[in-house]
Amino acid sequence: MDKFLLDKIEAKFDSLTGVYERFAIENFARILIKEQHPFALMLIDGDNFKNVNDGYGHSVGDIVIQIIAQRIKDGVGKKGFVGRFGGDEFILLIPDIVEYDEIWQVCREIHAQFGNFSVPDYPAIFITITTGLSRFSIDGSSYEELFEKADKALYRGKQKGRSCFIIYLDSKHKDIKIHSSDGPSSNSMQQHNTIFNLLARSNDLRQSIPYLLQFFTTTLMIDHVCIQGRKSMIFSEVYSLSRTKEFEYIDNALVSLNVNNSTAIFYINDVNKLAASNQNTLLNICNKQNIFSILFVEISYGDTVYGYLRADTTATNRIWQNSDMDLLLTAAKAIGMALHFQGKTLEELK
Repeated sequence: MDKFLLDKIEAKFDSLTGVYERFAIENFARILIKEQHPFALMLIDGDNFKNVNDGYGHSVGDIVIQIIAQRIKDGVGKKGFVGRFGGDEFILLIPDIVEYDEIWQVCREIHAQFGNFSVPDYPAIFITITTGLSRFSIDGSSYEELFEKADKALYRGKQKGRSCFIIYLDSKHKDIKIHSSDGPSSNSMQQHNTIFNLLARSNDLRQSIPYLLQFFTTTLMIDHVCIQGRKSMIFSEVYSLSRTKEFEYIDNALVSLNVNNSTAIFYINDVNKLAASNQNTLLNICNKQNIFSILFVEISYGDTVYGYLRADTTATNRIWQNSDMDLLLTAAKAIGMALHFQGKTLEELK
């Protein structure tokens, strides 16, 4: 980085973390734009940090924020500048690195710092991060435009399941609408209503269920969603951007023992952890299908279990959110109720 540009940074630092204040990064970005100097703008958000403050208090939360900041700094090294946007949110400026492959590598190095995240005296706390970024002048010519697009990329990362990084691409992300004014509860109500509307498109579940699965793959960016009967996959939908296209049935007997009786759900964020519970058969099946994270929701009514609504992610782990599981559970129960009142089984829909 040109020393002339470095000298223009107004060195104001965040008192808790020691990184730059938000406005120092913003001012530096505006200087680079004025000088027509290429750079990447990153927004990084801690995943599920609210649970730390709620469960352990703000003093522990401050310790966690300090660790997050240090890990981001370690990942960036001398390639860029780290600022605290507020709370557990950080804003980064990476000069001179804008080629897709190069900035992808920078993101990977930052995220690698969180693979073994730990907090002294609090072993149960585990934090991941989600990153969204845009590039000057590829994605915009003003700070406001770059920030908006980095924010869209971050929002897409949150939708995708968190613990990932998204590099803004106009072809993929320009139409993203960030739902902030109505709040998450309003958006959740809309999505639940969509589930019922999709299932009600036809009296024949064979016609309505495929629309529902397509909704889940595209809205939640899940690589694969299927409905498993007793011996086979009855319906299957693969997301168009999934790296894996071929998925196979997973024996329900491997699933049923893991299902939580109170929630009717079994999920795992990292299938490699199945080895710790001696579930090597299920682990091997997941590895064969390139599945990194998996979730099963029981399709049932009363004491009758018809099968499972299954969701898979490939290429990267997914931290399954309560909001994800809530929507999938609603769909599974609605299908179970429809099967009961129609007097059908899943096998009859094949």
